[in-house]
Order: sequence, then C-alpha cells, then structure tokens
Amino acid sequence: MNNSEPVVHFLYEPGNGGLDRVAILLANGMAKRGISTELWLTKADGPVAHLIASNVKIRIVPTPRIGGRGVQLFLQIPAVAGMMRKHRPRAIFSAGNQTNLSLVIARKLAADIPTKIIQKITNPVLRPGFNHWVKVYRTWRFGLTARLGDMSLTLSAADAEKYAQTYPRAADKFHAVPNPYVHADMLASGEHRIARAPGLAPRLLAVGRIAPQKGYMTLIAALAHIADRPWSMTILGDGPLLDEAKRFTKKLGLADRIEFRGFVDDVTPYFSQSDILVLSSRWEGFPAVPIEAMATGCAVVATDCSAGLTQLLNQIGQHTVPVHDPEALAKAISNEIDSPQPIAPLRACATAYSIENSVEDHLKLLPQVCGTS
Repeated sequence: MNNSEPVVHFLYEPGNGGLDRVAILLANGMAKRGISTELWLTKADGPVAHLIASNVKIRIVPTPRIGGRGVQLFLQIPAVAGMMRKHRPRAIFSAGNQTNLSLVIARKLAADIPTKIIQKITNPVLRPGFNHWVKVYRTWRFGLTARLGDMSLTLSAADAEKYAQTYPRAADKFHAVPNPYVHADMLASGEHRIARAPGLAPRLLAVGRIAPQKGYMTLIAALAHIADRPWSMTILGDGPLLDEAKRFTKKLGLADRIEFRGFVDDVTPYFSQSDILVLSSRWEGFPAVPIEAMATGCAVVATDCSAGLTQLLNQIGQHTVPVHDPEALAKAISNEIDSPQPIAPLRACATAYSIENSVEDHLKLLPQVCGTS
C-alpha cells in the first residue's frame, strides 16, 4: 500500500461509546505501522480524546451547529465531499451505523475520486420494539448503503452471514473482522488470576449505559431471585434510567448489595477484581464488555442479545439465556457460582480481539477493497 495516501477513520466525536474508542484504537494502530492515518471529526473534544496518538492527524469537518447528531451528519455531507476531493484518501473507515450512509452520499457528490468507503455495522439493523414501517425503512436503507459502499464490516461471522442473506445484491461486500477490544493490560491482569472456588461468594459486575437496551431492570429482578445467596454487585455506567434502577434496587431490598459507581473511564481494574460479568442486554451488535472481561479471566453470564457473542460463547461450551427473562438469568448466575468457568478458554477467546490482531485484520482488507497490494 502507498503509505503517502492517507487512510481516514471517520468518527463523529471521541465520546464515551465503544465505537468511539474502537475507531481511535484502529487509527492509532495503523499510524504506529507507518501508515498516514487521519481522524475526521465533527467535534474534537470528548471523554476518550486523550487516547488519540500524536501521529494521527486530526481534521475537523465544518458542520452547522444545528440539531442533533443525525441532523449534523446530514448537513455536513457537502463539506465531507469537499474534503474527499481535497485530501483524496485511499480509504475511509466509517466508525459505525450513523456515518455509513452520509459517507457514501458524500463520495457520490465528490465524483471521480478513488477513495473507497469501508462501512461498519456496529448495531443490529433490526431491533426489538421497531414497528413494521421502521423495519421496512431500515432494511431498505442499510441495503442501499451496502450497495453504495465498497465493503461492509460486521463484528462476527454470524452477522456477516445474516446480512449476506438479507442483502443478496451486496452479499460479497460483507466481511467479519474483530474489533480492537483487548489491550495488553487486560491480558496481563488475567495471567495470575486464581480460579474462584465453587460456591464462594462472587463479586458480580455489570458495565454499560443504564438505558432500556441494556436490560438493567431484568438484571436487578434476576438478582432478587437469588437474594438468599451470598454475592455483591457493582454497576458501572450512567444513563437515563439510573434513578429508576436505583429505586427498583431499593424496592427489592437490594440497595446494600448493589453499588452504582457511574461512568468509569478505565474498567480493567474492575474486571480484574470481579468474578462474574453479567450482560443483561436486550440487543447488541457484538459487545466489547464481555470480551474485555474474558481477557482478564472474568467469567461471563449473558443474554442471547448478540448472535456473534452467542456463537463465540458456544465455542467454549458456554450458553446464553433468553432476553428479558429474570428467572433464566438468575439460574445462569447461580450455575456459574456453583461451577466456575475455566479461565484459560476465556482468555484464549479474547486474544483474537487484541488491538494488534484487529489492526492486522483490518489492514489485510485494504488491498482487497482497493484492488492493489
């Protein structure tokens, strides 16, 4: 690859979401390998802005300060097209669902440029609660986006297969690639972990935004079902349902056993100090948190919220439980308390998602999509 032609990672802002961190880590990893790498941002400030390496060039996309993120991404399309014409990047990696469509439209406006658009589907196209017409619209929109782009990355083989079947006209554009979730400190922290003895009171952990998607009310209800067992739970995250979750916890008599710690920038120490991560989500694309926990040797109990995660856990003999089922989740937690998962398979699974492996896998796709070596 010609390293003088920049590779761009397009991100709205360095916020506190998983896709924001992933885009920055990928940019850093490519720059570390001597590739001219840029981050195109609408906003430069944010919780993970400090992660951006000094050798990654930042360009701010001129954007009218009107409306929310969706409106701004639409309004900035002409400016993005102008930046494509001026800087002529070899390829642009879209960080996630929201920027996929705006980038392919901008490329159309730019006209006659060689830039390739590599999209990433980070959240399911269809989610629980969508009505018929929303499903119809989103199915059509994502199909159009895939056809207009040059490659669509999914976070698991299960998702790549599903979308290839859903969109046969763009079937050859879907490729599974691991995201860079696991850093060296996570793997190092698991090297000396000692397996918890069966029946010993576990330290439970939940990580994620306290919002309807994450199923925290199901989690709290599940814990109430095993209130007669010894355990403690720490919840890391902020969100619109935080106060409601606290009230529900108090109502069920669990306020002295569940601790809400708010948003935490570095969760690695919590993984290292916990025995079981519980993921109670209603839906996910391919969640980072379970992979990060596994890297440290922390066991995982999860709902069937992600086909990719379910597939991965099945490979090591673990099974997910139905979403929105407190009784099933409580039983799974109890089973893990009584029969702890072996640590070695957990860490082996997570290694594929190391920053180094992920950067390598993303770079392998560039010659394929750009048509040269």
